[in-house]
Amino acid sequence: MSTTPEHRTIVAMLAAGSPVWYVAAVIKSDRHYVYTVGARHGYPDRAAMRQSLQQLAEAG
Repeated sequence: MSTTPEHRTIVAMLAAGSPVWYVAAVIKSDRHYVYTVGARHGYPDRAAMRQSLQQLAEAG
């Protein structure tokens, strides 16, 4: 799975509890795109997202 800094930002913000609409506004993207990226990393389960974020940090 390819990861970009934008994906790491999305996962980090969603794992921290920010709503999808807010993350989309901050990164100036579509809500569906943010949701799709988040879902690939375990959204809406915050614990799974934190674990995924840790793996992304180790990989990147």
